Amino acid sequence: MRRNSGLFFLLLWALHVMAQPHTIQGSLKTQDGKAVSHASVTIRNTEGRIVAFKSSDAAGNFVIPLPGIAPRDSLILYINHLGFAKVNIPLAANRSRYDVILEEKPIDLSEVEVKSRPRISSRGDTLSYEVSSFAKAADRSIGDVLRRMPGMEVSESGQINYNGQRISNFYIDGDDLLNDKYSIGTKTIPYAMVQKLEVLQNHQPVKVLRNKAFSDRVAINLVIKDEARLELSGQAKLGLGLPHQYDGELNTLLFNKKYKMLNVAKGNNVGNDLARDFTAFNLSDGLSAAGNSRPTALLSPGTISNPMLPKQRYYFNNSGSLNANNLVNLKSGLQLKVNINGLVDHNNLVYNSRSELYLADDTIRYTERQDIGRSPFLSDIGFHAMVNKDRYYLNHALKVAYSGETGASSLLGNGIEMHQRLHNRIRDFSHTLEYVPALKSGDVIELYWYLNHYNQPQTLLIQPGINEASLNDGMPFERIHQFAETPTWFNRVSAAYRLTGGVIRQRYGLGVINEWQQLRSALRLTQVDGHETPYLGSDDNNLHWNRHRFFVDGVYEYKRGDWEAALTLPVAIQQIAYRDGSFALDELDRRLLFNPSFNMKLMTNVEDYLSFNYHYNQEMGNINGVFRGAVLANYRSIEANDADLQERDNHSVGLRYNFQRAIHLLFVNAGITYTKSMANTIASSIVTDVLSRTVLLPFDNDVSSFSASGGVSKFIFALGATASLKASWNSSRFNQLLNGEALPFSNRSVTVNPSMEARLFNKVSITYSGTGVWTTSRLVNQKATVWVDDRRIRQFDQSIGLTYAPVKNTFLRVDGRHQHISQQRQAEISYFFVDATIRHRLVKWRTDIALDLTNLADVTAYETYSLSANQLGYSYYQLRGRMAVLKWTFNL
Repeated sequence: MRRNSGLFFLLLWALHVMAQPHTIQGSLKTQDGKAVSHASVTIRNTEGRIVAFKSSDAAGNFVIPLPGIAPRDSLILYINHLGFAKVNIPLAANRSRYDVILEEKPIDLSEVEVKSRPRISSRGDTLSYEVSSFAKAADRSIGDVLRRMPGMEVSESGQINYNGQRISNFYIDGDDLLNDKYSIGTKTIPYAMVQKLEVLQNHQPVKVLRNKAFSDRVAINLVIKDEARLELSGQAKLGLGLPHQYDGELNTLLFNKKYKMLNVAKGNNVGNDLARDFTAFNLSDGLSAAGNSRPTALLSPGTISNPMLPKQRYYFNNSGSLNANNLVNLKSGLQLKVNINGLVDHNNLVYNSRSELYLADDTIRYTERQDIGRSPFLSDIGFHAMVNKDRYYLNHALKVAYSGETGASSLLGNGIEMHQRLHNRIRDFSHTLEYVPALKSGDVIELYWYLNHYNQPQTLLIQPGINEASLNDGMPFERIHQFAETPTWFNRVSAAYRLTGGVIRQRYGLGVINEWQQLRSALRLTQVDGHETPYLGSDDNNLHWNRHRFFVDGVYEYKRGDWEAALTLPVAIQQIAYRDGSFALDELDRRLLFNPSFNMKLMTNVEDYLSFNYHYNQEMGNINGVFRGAVLANYRSIEANDADLQERDNHSVGLRYNFQRAIHLLFVNAGITYTKSMANTIASSIVTDVLSRTVLLPFDNDVSSFSASGGVSKFIFALGATASLKASWNSSRFNQLLNGEALPFSNRSVTVNPSMEARLFNKVSITYSGTGVWTTSRLVNQKATVWVDDRRIRQFDQSIGLTYAPVKNTFLRVDGRHQHISQQRQAEISYFFVDATIRHRLVKWRTDIALDLTNLADVTAYETYSLSANQLGYSYYQLRGRMAVLKWTFNL
């Protein structure tokens, strides 16, 4: 018994010893016995990668826990400190303490070369920006640095473009953690964690298809520093201010090879729209690839448009959000990922408008005032399982989402006072399965399945009853109730075989697309005596819609030397059937569709290319174009249709030139595009001062547009500045049918966007960005072939920022924004906004303290003009006044 007990305790002791973390400890001293503090002490493997690190303390001591990932005798102890010679010591299996005497190594200042030139390198299709050489002390996130890199562009929504082209993927150390909702990453990831930003040109995300399929995509990859991969990090932020302001955030970050996470919880009432963190830029959930066109919402709260201002100026909110993104890479190559998004919000908007609709012999005027309260919410969960290897690709994705909004408003339209409430819900489920194996011959098979269910039921309530002359035979009534929904099932199954050998690579595919929809709507009027009656001007909609398409396609790709081209020849047999017994509607349409496309690319040298594309698309309308029953889309607009299924032929031709000199940090792009669309239907509107009726009628309608754009981005070494200039010109011709009169219009616009950011005197930096827009709308007199009723609007928006660092770790920033709008026969409008921030960094406490002062000029109202075809609009918005918020940011 004693022997067994002794063995038991011996086993416990052995397990206790095995459970103890292995550590390496020691001390650093000079030859005369002085302690060496703040030295970098790292443990690296034989490949030179850091597996653990610490800094020596004030007494020169260090203690480093060793992860159990490799034998101790396969690791090396590295010691580095400015002014001392570097030390490399291989670790011994039976030794845990290392007391090191450092040899002093004086620095010859005459040999030190100060290099302010930003570092950028190019290797094949990969362009690498060294983040530290573009960063400034006042920067916080990688997004701050990204905006300063020549060739890169970040919009206010967070979308990233490289040399004028939208990016397709955003990777963190090679993993697509955020899908295409990457704006949360650019706002949250500290720039100090990132070593390089890589631009992946001609990117192919599926490894088995690399060098086997044409691709002109551009992606971005953030290369995380070795030491930043080892530990969990994050930030806790708290802001409090006046009047009654709060702004908080808690985030956790971890980016290593096996596990990645980016989890963020936020809440504020300072005007930050948290919904932008969930913006999807490229429809990565498979919708665009599947060819799914979701039905548009039928009901809306009115005619409100957003002002040309940062949303923070006019967004009165109380918001909270959760954005959780977690990814695991298993040894088998399987990658598991879950993305969870949640948002709750309540916001208010006060809006006034005045519009004038110009007809040949009449002008229709409308005034509107709304005080709107909205309560949107969002919740979605996405699960992804993926294996992406050189021999095969397997992807399984499941997404479930439930979101919506409830909005209530007090409204005054052309002197009629009313209240309205819009209830909107979205239920969305999708499933994607892809399998792409490579055969022994090198050829590739592609299998794809996508299934989606989507529904958006809406209810619009308006009280009291309005427009009784049009809606209720002139009799007063109490309330309007409009309901509409379009439940949809969508399915796509396809298979393809790709021949990767030979001069011309070939891909042959076939598949089927199914779409089942039902459009249901009901317009009810509550009479004075309380009973509910249907709208007598039309029956309800109960429209059943089926679209089925069987398709085959051939893709032919050629690549030889500097030339690359791809020709796609898809042929489809399509059947559309729709019926609604209330309107004796029972239609069947079968036809053969042929939608070819051609892309060509010529590399004029290693960095520059010229591309050309042509697309022809023969498409049919959707369920929103054939319903017959009247739908009250908003309080002043009724929609219905009286035409057959819409047919549209679209031609698009584009030419683009891309020029870059990475070593000189110069990026240039230019392009032209021409599109022409020919349809067999036209929207006809009967407009009065109180109500508009829109009906789709069977008349030919041609729309054409031409656009030219260009941009240049350059780092100016003499000034230490990044400067860019973009310009575009657009012209379009189209027809409108208003009050029975055909009105051909031509719209033209010119846009110029200059910007620059420069560093002055080391402590001062200045930023500038501007936008100038000139818009002209003209009614074409076809008989006289001259332009008549010329209307022009000019808009200028300029921002300038000045950052000053009076002492180390203290930053003062002042931003000014000036807007000027002018329009013929209208008074000019000008605004000037001023914001300021004072921030101090407590390095020892790993804390930032900042005071944000917003709208110092106290601009509380905003007026603007808009111009569209023959309609001139004037809008008034209430803005947020002065705010002061004191913020603490603690780096975990």
